[in-house]
Order: sequence, then structure tokens, then C-alpha cells
Amino acid sequence: MTAKTRTAVEAVEAPKPITRQQRRRAAEVVAATEGRYDTGLRYGTFHYAVTDPVLPPAGTAKVKMELSTRSDTNLAGYGESHIAAITDNAIYPTPVPSPAVFAAGLAAFEADMTALDNHRLEGKSLTFKKDQSRKNFEFLFAQRGAYVQTASNSNVEAIASAGLMIRNAPTPVGVLPAPLGLRLELTQVNGEILVRWNTVTGARNYVLEYAEIFSGEALAWSQAGVCSKLVCLVKGLTQGKRFAFRVAAMGGADGQSAWSPVVERMAA
Repeated sequence: MTAKTRTAVEAVEAPKPITRQQRRRAAEVVAATEGRYDTGLRYGTFHYAVTDPVLPPAGTAKVKMELSTRSDTNLAGYGESHIAAITDNAIYPTPVPSPAVFAAGLAAFEADMTALDNHRLEGKSLTFKKDQSRKNFEFLFAQRGAYVQTASNSNVEAIASAGLMIRNAPTPVGVLPAPLGLRLELTQVNGEILVRWNTVTGARNYVLEYAEIFSGEALAWSQAGVCSKLVCLVKGLTQGKRFAFRVAAMGGADGQSAWSPVVERMAA
């Protein structure tokens, strides 16, 4: 082959120079499919930066944790669901803290939760056992009290010598005062009035009376009820009519106290 022929062949076989546009296009293809192209290396050699992944499109969202407000069970479940979601997630190739550290922290937390639950169950069982033992001991102690009562012949010094307490002698209840603070309240139901009053020490029950008010006529009292509490509901009152109420305490030396001051109200 002559020198002229060899020069012609070399001219045909020599690769054409790669343009800057071709170089940039190749880098874009690689970056879009597998990673980021390292332009610091010469063309034909590619570097894929594992520690520098392609980020998702930018947004404005913020991570919401609120960990301190969660219950123990909820927090543990939250951690488990997070581990399942982030494992093999290409967006988070190197989580911080590391998967091993995070999983160990969750495992320790759940282990302590389990230990506490077991302790609580054991505590409930022991509490039940203690309560049963207490009932049995109270029964035995009551029997001992009955024995001391009989053997002491009700002598105060003899009872005290057994290390047992002595009941206070009952004091008679004198005449009860009339209840005070009578208050009338309408309810959401037509024809109902709720009556309240203050407590009277020594009272067993209270008797409540009411009467419809007629101009110029004496009140004709009717019993609304006998109440063990400081409140009584009167039903079936005629709307638009005005009624008087009074209450007395039951008990004491006279059996019943004087009546409270009369209070009036119109039924709605």
C-alpha cells in the first residue's frame, strides 16, 4: 500500500471528533436514567454518585412528627410503619440515624413496653389476691370483735385492754331547723320545675309540698314527694299558672322540722 493510499484509508477510518453538544446530550441521558454524570472525568468514563441521588421535585411540605402526644402503642406502631416504608426506598438510600440504630431503639422501646404490660398484669393478679385475703381477714377480725364484745361484758376498760376501738355513744338529735336556700329552676320540659335546697344536718329525708296560687285564697298544699336528696322534680304543672313551694326536713326530736320559707314561680 502506497503512502498516498494509506493516508486515504486512515482518513476514512479515523473517528470524527465528538462535539460539545453530543457530550452534553450523553450526560443528560445518563443522569436521567441511572444517576448524575461526573463532568470532571474524560468522556467515555462515567461516575454514578450513590451518595448524591436525584432529589424529588421541590415542594413546600413539612414533616409532621408530634411524638410526645402519641400513646406508647401508637408511637411504636408509627415507628414500625416508618421502617417498612423507608426500607429499600430509593429516595432515602442512607437514612440518619442508620437503620440498625433506629431499629435497635424501637426494639428496646417495645421490649420495655412489653415488660411493663406484664408487670401490670402481674400487679392486677396480686391486687385481686390481696383483696381476697383482706376480705377473709376482715371476716376473721369481725368474729374476734364479736368475741371480745361478749367476753368483755361491754366493759370499756376490758374492751380497751384487747386493743380494740370503742364506739362513741350515740347522741340524740334535737329539733331540726327548717331547710334554707330553696331554689326553683325551669327545665326543658313544659310543666316541670326542679326544686333544690340546702342540707340539714341530721335529716333522714325531706318532704316537698306545692300549691297553686289563687288571688285572695288560702294555699291548698299538696305533697310533691319525699326526697332523700337535696333536689326534687315536680311534674305536671299547668303552664302559665303560678305555684308556691316549701320543704321540711324529716327526723330529729319532733319528727319533722318547720317548713322552709315559701318560694314562688310560674310554670312554663
